[in-house]
Amino acid sequence: MLSRRKKGFTLIELLVVIAIIAILAAILFPVFAQAREKARMISCLSNSKQIGTGMMMYSQDYDEDIVPWISRTGLPRGSNSRDDLSTWVDLLQPYIKNGQPIRQHGLADKAGYPPEGMFKCPSFNPSTFVQAADMPDCDGAGALDSWVPPLQYFANYGISFPTGPTGSCVADDPYFNFPGSTIGSSMSIAAVTRPAETAITSDGFTGLIDIGRFTVGTTMGCEASNSHQGGGNFTFLDGHSKWIARNAERYEVTDPQGCIYKKYFTLDK
Repeated sequence: MLSRRKKGFTLIELLVVIAIIAILAAILFPVFAQAREKARMISCLSNSKQIGTGMMMYSQDYDEDIVPWISRTGLPRGSNSRDDLSTWVDLLQPYIKNGQPIRQHGLADKAGYPPEGMFKCPSFNPSTFVQAADMPDCDGAGALDSWVPPLQYFANYGISFPTGPTGSCVADDPYFNFPGSTIGSSMSIAAVTRPAETAITSDGFTGLIDIGRFTVGTTMGCEASNSHQGGGNFTFLDGHSKWIARNAERYEVTDPQGCIYKKYFTLDK
């Protein structure tokens, strides 16, 4: 009489296999997460590049002027959607034809309606955005608490607005002079000394906010410092875009006269 013994895994063998799978998962999952975030960063960078192209087209039609971050529509103020104001997102629509904000009327709370089309960054995280803004070398703790969440996002990107010369040219207070156009004031790209190294948009925020009154806010610069794997995407005044590690406002240059200035945020050096 023949006897056949069934072969199978022992308990020890099964435990070893499970342990190996667990180790591989622990190693690979972070890699997959990084790859996914890298893809999102590339998608966001593509959006930034298309925004840059739209800005160049706008400038060609408006005597080389930089698109204003905000302008008046001529409509009555009306509801809290601020129909009397157009943002740079609206002004670029004839050139981009993607992501037109649909103004939400009658908003009474911070609904946080998301942006549309290419003005929506797949990596945007309100908590990460606020953490970057809260840093001592950015806006400072609590500076944007009343902004986020907003009533409505128009873009997960922000645009530069004119600041005028600021800083005292020393290491702990570097000189900077953001470019940009606004209501009643336009700036030409020709006024910028280094267009290819002067940022005009970044990962960030443009939206409708309630700060005791309904208005539009935007951010550009240091708030982008941790938008994508320890850095942020920026668009420059020659139309190109790139990722910059850490806080882009901490990149400083010394001119021949010994003045220290912010490399990417100074239009006149």
